[in-house]
Formats: sequence, structure tokens, C-alpha cells
Amino acid sequence: MAIDTNWRWIAWTILGIGGLITAGGVLLGLGTLRHVLHGERADGIVTEIVREGDMYAPVVRFRLPQGEAVEVKDLGSGAPDFSAGDAVTVLYLPESPRDFRLDTFERLWLMPIVVTGFGGFWLMFGAVAWALSRNADLALVGERAFLAISLSALLIGVVVLWSAVDLYASGGRVRGTVTEIRESRSIVTEKVTTPAGREVRRDVERVSLAPIVRFTTPEGREIEFHGRGGSGTSFKAGEVVNVLYDRSQPGHARIVSFVDLWLPAAVSFGVALIFGAAVRLSRWSRRRVKG
Repeated sequence: MAIDTNWRWIAWTILGIGGLITAGGVLLGLGTLRHVLHGERADGIVTEIVREGDMYAPVVRFRLPQGEAVEVKDLGSGAPDFSAGDAVTVLYLPESPRDFRLDTFERLWLMPIVVTGFGGFWLMFGAVAWALSRNADLALVGERAFLAISLSALLIGVVVLWSAVDLYASGGRVRGTVTEIRESRSIVTEKVTTPAGREVRRDVERVSLAPIVRFTTPEGREIEFHGRGGSGTSFKAGEVVNVLYDRSQPGHARIVSFVDLWLPAAVSFGVALIFGAAVRLSRWSRRRVKG
């Protein structure tokens, strides 16, 4: 009984954390929905990209119906998703024009989806802990959790692959130059085991390397974007690479390579396959035992 009680407390804790995270994602979505339903639309232009540490924030200028010009700065992101000169649609609240959203899927919905999805995983693990507190079949609980992970990874893989295929099929193609390999450093805490068998925590510096590529569109616009980062890179400064870019928003560009175009989808499908195979193996084992 004590074990069941402990699992119940663990379950309530995880469910509470998951509920708070999910509620935060829902609130973000409601804020976006408010701008979509009640906001006014205006044509704007990205005047510059401001670098703040490792973040890049677009500065946008648009005009109100009375002719007044308004300049605002949006939230930063780890890699610039706009370039100076990009035309954008701004959704702003009439009573407060500086309360705005940029009308792209990523700026409107990506953060609410990510936060809500992260909260959903906490809720799933809380449900697993609750099932264990009720003496549920551990194999059956594990199968359902693994199936949820597999289906989520499959959905992400389909969306990412669709985006990559669309860019490959309809995007513009140019030659670009790697201007530099940019380092991003972060400190993470990891557990290590000493030769004496004792576990200790230590801070480890992680370095991510991302190629910065510059190219010029046929219209004469000079665009700079970040390739995908990682612990290593096969590119070097000065190297000429093939680039695919979105004709309507050239800042959305990718180096023509497996890592930049196809690796995210391959990883998602790989995760879906591994967890899906684990579910099939578990079901096969249970049927064999019962038979």
C-alpha cells in the first residue's frame, strides 16, 4: 500500500506540473486567437534584424489607417527567420497598436503548440504514474505511453517532411557562401560515476557550431541565414554551397544537404519506428505468454 501511495503522490505532482504547462500553452494560444479574430491587418516591412546575444529579433514598420507609422520589435529567435526588406502582415489590436503578432504560422501558433505538447507529455507520464498507483498492468501502461510517443513523432515527421519537400520542389535555387562558423556555448549539468563508484554532478560546457550562409537573390536582395547547428560541422568559412530558399520569404532557406533538409524528418521517423516497434514487440510477447 505504501508503494501505491508513493506513486499516487508522484502522479499528482507530475499531473500538476503538466497541467500548469498545458494551461500556459492554452493561454498563449488564446492570446494569438484574440489577434486573429479581433486584430486589424496592416502591411509591414522588416527594417532590420537586431541581434541580442544569441537571439535575433525582427524590427517591423507599418502604418495605421490614419497614416501614422509604427515601428515595433518582435520576440527574438535562435536563428533569424526574417531578413531586412521582407514584406509581412501585422495583426495589431486597434486600441493598442504595439500589441501585435506577425501573421506567419511559426509566429502565431508554433510556441502555443510546442508548450501545449510539452505539457501533454508531462500529463502522459503523470497518467502512467497514476496507473501504477492503481496496480495497472505495467506492460499495458508502457505500450500506451510508447504508442503516444510513436504517433507524436510520426506526426512531427510528416509535417517536417512536407515542409522540406515543398521547399525542394518550389523553392528558388542559388549558390551561397559560408561566411563564418558561429559558436554557441551553453553549460549543462550531468551525472558522472567516479572510479570509486560514486555518482557526482559536474557542469559541462557544450559547444554548437552553425554555418552562416549569405546569398543574393535574382532580384538583388542579400540574404543571410543559419544552417543547422550541431556539435560539429562539415562546412568551413569561404565554402560555396547550394541553397534552397522560399521565394516569398528568402530568409527561410536551407543548404542543399541531408543534414539541413532531411535529417529532422529522418530523426522523427526513426523515433516513431523505434517506439512503434517496441509496442509491437511487447504485444507479441504478451500474446505468446498467454498462448
